[in-house]
Amino acid sequence: MLPLPEPVPALLRRAPPAEPLPPRPLAPSSLGEEAAPDPPLPPGAALDAARRGTLMHRLLERLPEIAADIREDAARRWLTRNAGDFAEDDREAMLAATLGIVGDPQWAALFGPGSLAEVPFSAVVGGQVVAGTVDRLLIAPDLIRIVDFKTARRPPADLAEVPPPTLRQMAAYAAALATIYPGRTVEAAILYTATPQLIAVPTDVLDRHKPALRASE
Repeated sequence: MLPLPEPVPALLRRAPPAEPLPPRPLAPSSLGEEAAPDPPLPPGAALDAARRGTLMHRLLERLPEIAADIREDAARRWLTRNAGDFAEDDREAMLAATLGIVGDPQWAALFGPGSLAEVPFSAVVGGQVVAGTVDRLLIAPDLIRIVDFKTARRPPADLAEVPPPTLRQMAAYAAALATIYPGRTVEAAILYTATPQLIAVPTDVLDRHKPALRASE
């Protein structure tokens, strides 16, 4: 007869403890949620502003893939097909503004052949997982440049009018990409598609809003 086994230790009779949940990722876009929506516009104007913003966004996504010497003609044809409900003067204004953005010497590389669109990212910043998608990304040996598109119907005129939640969002983007690409300078800008207008966010402004990452943990 086999000997009776020793009593099973109490420790082995207990269910194992639940595994700790990983920290919930912080979405930079949630930091950029505005405290209040855009002020109401007159009837019909809101639809026009929303549609204009959508068209500008789509056009800005497409233009970098087109050679610079044929960009204007291609963009005009695209607007004729997709924005035929707008007056010709309005389409020409959208065309000029968009070409001005992608041709701006300071930011032209972000809309050039080496740039990337809709790039997902994830990084741990100060113990907080930060994850999201950047609209335009340029990776250079010593520099990272990012642009986030915004479709606000009434965009700010300059950096001083950019809402703090949006600046906190850009600070989160910059902090995450600085972690992913250590040793490289990160430059950020916001592109309001309804205008369109490109507003650069200086490094010192980004640094002032990075504490929001710790506060959101």
